[in-house]
Amino acid sequence: MAVCPVRTYFNWYDKLRFVAPKRASFDVRSIAVTSMKFINGKSDALHRLAGISLGLAAPALVLGKTLIFASLILPVLVIFLDIIQTRKMPSTLYAKNHRWLFWLTAITACSWLFSCIISNEVSKSLATWARTIALIPFFLTILELLRINRNIHELTLKTLICSYAIVLFIANFSLYIDDFIYELYASAFKSEIVSQFFQISPVLLQMLKPYYSVAACTLPVALWAGVRFGGLWKGIAILCVPLTLTLLYGNGQQPGMSATFGVIAGISAFFIIIVLRGMSQRTVNFICILVVLCACASAVFILSNLPVPPVLPEPAPKIPIPDWHRQVIWGFTFDVGMQHPWFGVGPNTINLSPGASDIIPGMNQEYVPSHPHNWILEIFSETGFFGIFLLISLLSVFVCMLFERAKNKNQAAIASIVVLASFLCSSLGNFSIWSVWWLAVLGLLLSLPLAVINKEHEVDN
Repeated sequence: MAVCPVRTYFNWYDKLRFVAPKRASFDVRSIAVTSMKFINGKSDALHRLAGISLGLAAPALVLGKTLIFASLILPVLVIFLDIIQTRKMPSTLYAKNHRWLFWLTAITACSWLFSCIISNEVSKSLATWARTIALIPFFLTILELLRINRNIHELTLKTLICSYAIVLFIANFSLYIDDFIYELYASAFKSEIVSQFFQISPVLLQMLKPYYSVAACTLPVALWAGVRFGGLWKGIAILCVPLTLTLLYGNGQQPGMSATFGVIAGISAFFIIIVLRGMSQRTVNFICILVVLCACASAVFILSNLPVPPVLPEPAPKIPIPDWHRQVIWGFTFDVGMQHPWFGVGPNTINLSPGASDIIPGMNQEYVPSHPHNWILEIFSETGFFGIFLLISLLSVFVCMLFERAKNKNQAAIASIVVLASFLCSSLGNFSIWSVWWLAVLGLLLSLPLAVINKEHEVDN
């Protein structure tokens, strides 16, 4: 039977008119949905990479101090992408809920700023002040990222446990068996410019020395995360304990004394919390006052027995620890602080004070080689009584807030206090408190337990 051409035409017209648009519309929607899935998939991949990068940040310091910042680049990019996509800035919940902490931080920053302005080295002081204060909103933003996205937080912790254990194993292998792994790594950075940028030492012990304190501060976070996940993760975290101790021993050649005291301080803080949280508030207050008085008495005893510059060529220590050179540095720093008692000489400028570069009699060392190797004396001499008083007040309020959570068996709060204790005790004898990489370690490690401190309802067994 013949088909009418006109009818065939109208049949095709109807298909084009009514069917094609529907299919076209369906195709557009499909493309849009597929595109969104692709974008979200890429976003999820970036978030996972950001979590891995955050977990590698602290352990990567063993390969060079600047690598912590390389590990933070991707998380920062992810945060900016999230802000652009959601058009929402990070929450100001912390400032609203912790006003005392916020205002104490602001007042401390203003006091330090005034010390910068009256300093003889204004530019250096201001640069140090600016980068130090900038770390606060930076890590609050990292904290927000970890708090909102539980998957990133979990991946960060698991990456931290694995990378921390691997670094400890390789470092101990290099110290006690064969250092060919270190030699292989160092050979790739023979160029002086490159080695200075990554801050890589040609000597294994000198390269590991900065990592001692990092390892001491990382250990409580790894243990907390291991207990949190349980199973294999708990076993790996527990294995890190003996590996950390053997690392700090340094094969007997150059033990990490400051880091060891940091570990001891962390263990002490943990057991003190366990004991105090079962006591009444009145008893806790009494013990805290007693501890503060004992700490002040110890500080007065140490400061009154430090050598006063200029020292004699023959060492004459009145206290057994620390070593004579460090005692001379502390004595000089305290003397400068007493000459500028209220606002100090300006942040990060104690080594530029008159006489700081003079050679100590009987030693081929300066009175202050680069920094005082003690964060309390450094803050006091450079920001004065007001600066150190405000900082200690700020830390005290922060610890009290954490202890309120720790009393309810919040393990994240306990881990935060232990990290802070390890950091502050290690800083009594190691790096400058203004070292941006060292402060970045503290900010990163604290952000991990703090991100879930409001969600932790775990009970100790």
